[in-house]
Amino acid sequence: MFTSFSRRQSFGDTYIAAILSVLPMDNGDDGIAQDGLRPIDINTALGVPHDARTGLAILLKSMAKQGLIKRHELGPRWVEYTRLKPLRKRERIARWVRG
Repeated sequence: MFTSFSRRQSFGDTYIAAILSVLPMDNGDDGIAQDGLRPIDINTALGVPHDARTGLAILLKSMAKQGLIKRHELGPRWVEYTRLKPLRKRERIARWVRG
């Protein structure tokens, strides 16, 4: 049972923005060198119980199809996600400076 103060169904875009704010930026590496987050880590960062993972998995897959995030399959049961677009102006500037 989801035990938060609010329901995820009522979040909508706010829930997606919360997920994007937790995910690390994609650095262009594939495989183990990429530092992403697993769905269980996303739930922990957002304060969502570990039981609520099916809805999150479906949402993450749809976000990957939309191009908001990147899905890294590192093994048969090991999947990590990273964010493709910067959220803040300072992230855009840092990407521009680094090249």
